[in-house]
Amino acid sequence: MADNNNKIPFRQLLLQYSNTALNIIFPLVLFPYMTRTLGPEGYGIIGYYESLLSIVAILSSFGVQYFGLKQLSKSAIGAVDQANTVLHLLLINIVMAVAGMLVYLVYVFSRPMQEGLAPITFLYAWAMLIYIIHLDWYFQSQEKFKLIFIRTFIARLFVLIAAFVFVRKPADLIYYILISAINYTFIAGFAIWKIKPLFAQWKWDPQLFKTLIKSLWPFAILGFLGLFYFSFDTILLARIGPLKEVGYYAVAAKIVRIGLNVFTGASVVFFVKLFRSDISQQLQADSLLMTIHLSFPIAAILFFFAEPVILFISGNKYLPSVELLQIFSLLWLIVPFHYFFNLQVFMVNNKEWLILRIFLVASVLSLLLNIVLIQYWQSVGAAWAIVLTEAVVLASFIAFSRGLFRLHKPQLLEIIAVLAVFPIAYLVYQVSHRFINNHLMQLMAGTLITLLLHVPIQYFLFRSSFWRNVKKALPWQKGPNHPV
Repeated sequence: MADNNNKIPFRQLLLQYSNTALNIIFPLVLFPYMTRTLGPEGYGIIGYYESLLSIVAILSSFGVQYFGLKQLSKSAIGAVDQANTVLHLLLINIVMAVAGMLVYLVYVFSRPMQEGLAPITFLYAWAMLIYIIHLDWYFQSQEKFKLIFIRTFIARLFVLIAAFVFVRKPADLIYYILISAINYTFIAGFAIWKIKPLFAQWKWDPQLFKTLIKSLWPFAILGFLGLFYFSFDTILLARIGPLKEVGYYAVAAKIVRIGLNVFTGASVVFFVKLFRSDISQQLQADSLLMTIHLSFPIAAILFFFAEPVILFISGNKYLPSVELLQIFSLLWLIVPFHYFFNLQVFMVNNKEWLILRIFLVASVLSLLLNIVLIQYWQSVGAAWAIVLTEAVVLASFIAFSRGLFRLHKPQLLEIIAVLAVFPIAYLVYQVSHRFINNHLMQLMAGTLITLLLHVPIQYFLFRSSFWRNVKKALPWQKGPNHPV
């Protein structure tokens, strides 16, 4: 059956959204418990090491995540002739992970270290070595989203149960780090087990290795620059500010960044879909509208309900995180847009070097903003540095997208109409704040009422094309003879 590239791949999106939902739901269940149990200082330590882990993970991925997706999406699913390429890409990942881990150890031990942090440092070193073998890029290119979902569910369930059982007080921080290391080991082992058939195709090919290294360079630099301006803030804060300040910042940042992974996942689905056949601007437009209709309401709810979110998740000790969460909530207006242009417009049109130049400018800008703003406003300054940098990246993507993708007037009007969710969320917050005292109930009622008002307004008043397409895609909207 021919692949209809002009239709939103709802089944693949559902599986990918389900996978990323697990990466949100389980941490949100665990997050309040961990922040309260470990306290701001303990969570500040985790925020510091997690930032280092993120940097090493991107360095060791060496661009394979996007290059592998792009390369394998050009071939039929399960193509045998790509097996040796997959294994050489995995080898590159492992070599880079070893190098990144060694650099990390030199960096950490070259600085004064608090007593008791050495075991945590070594556990994170192991995590850095094993993390890169998740092979998500391979499974996504083969559209094995169900497999990724099952693996994620098992891993997340293990972390949740083990943390509740073994982490009971601030001194149990080491147990939480150990649980995380075991989790990364399971994910890597699962991936290796699933690609066992590929090892029969292994043959060392120096020429292929050199060709892949050459092809990976722009993707590698791109990935590192993209993470650099998104992680440098926490590292700099940890060096010049108290750990409590890092803890407040890490909580607000994690609440926002966990959710943003949903849109990264959705972009991957469309990325593979667009590459496997001719680029469809209609599919791109549908993808963009879907992103806006989902991300803008989240931005509005997080901005106005920041206080009940923080109080419910982390408690009164983290009240300084409220202002930071409001600032970070603005990223929901920017980053999903950013991912859309990055993956679905520029990369599918082979514009990696243009993205690289944009990210290079963004990295320099982020560094300068962080150095200046953190000196004056510490965590608040770091948060604004991230938002301003992302805004510049998005503006650059839009400016350079001419000739590759164009928003027509109806689409622009629909995007503007979605902003109506902000006054709706504000009014709902004012009412719920007055009549509901429980933070969880206030958040749940506020979210539900905001969406119950927002969606009908978009559908009936603004006649949203996105919500009308969603209605048509519902199972009960299809007749008995509708083709599956």
